[in-house]
Amino acid sequence: MPLLVKHSLREALRGIRRSGWASGASIATIAASFLVIGAFLLVSYNLSLLISRWSREVQLTVFLKEGLRSGQVSSLREQISKEEAVRSLSYISKEQALLEFKRDMRNQEGLLEGLGYNPLPASFQIQVRERFQSPEQLQELAHRLRQLPGVEDVLYGQEWIERLSLIRKLLRWGGFSLGGLLLFASILIVANTIRLAICRFEEEIGLMRLAGATWGVIRTPFVFQGILQGLIGSALSLLVLFLSFRLIQWQLHLLPSAVGYEGPQFLRISHQALALLAGGLIGGGGGLLSVRRFLGP
Repeated sequence: MPLLVKHSLREALRGIRRSGWASGASIATIAASFLVIGAFLLVSYNLSLLISRWSREVQLTVFLKEGLRSGQVSSLREQISKEEAVRSLSYISKEQALLEFKRDMRNQEGLLEGLGYNPLPASFQIQVRERFQSPEQLQELAHRLRQLPGVEDVLYGQEWIERLSLIRKLLRWGGFSLGGLLLFASILIVANTIRLAICRFEEEIGLMRLAGATWGVIRTPFVFQGILQGLIGSALSLLVLFLSFRLIQWQLHLLPSAVGYEGPQFLRISHQALALLAGGLIGGGGGLLSVRRFLGP
């Protein structure tokens, strides 16, 4: 390790210790900023995983009108099968629909007993090819199927995917907006902390200049101090976020089976590394801002 780097790290650590509450405030502000951004990104990331899984399993339910004869049902099956977007389809009779309803609603079978008849319609369950799963293509397919004789209605789950996508975008933009304001405040607080350190070491800086030290040797420890504050703050935010994630995951251990996917995932290693890098850059930026202002370019 170059001598300048060793010297700068040693002096930066000494500066953090001597700054006390000021360095603590900088680190806490950076940690809070990254915690807000990380929480928004974590929710957005898991929504993306959920949306991707649901998108791969998109299916349409074609409800049939009452009283269709077997020949009409077969003709309708043939017409639907000719659609390029249809990967596979299965026929669900009224009787089968009733059995599935009773199986899925075991504690509420009595809901239909008082009616005296089976109100559930027969239907086709259609699996859609992946390249036809855009909202526009699904809407066009559903519209064409509704025009077929014998079709009562067509339903598909893309509406939920669109809503989740909108929520994901709002979370992402909200997190970046709020986090951006907090990060800007972090840069200013780090810069102010470094300014206080420069004022505190003003006499030492003067002695170093008299001894022939270059501006690079004098300024670099202050920039490193900002970088260390940023790294510590972002690392703390990741630790708090991970512990909170594990706690929530433990509290909601039944959630994965309820929503039909493998469960919430923590941020990828690449995301965590990027957060640490961003923390260092923000802290270093605050340090550099203060150094350039009070120690010259």
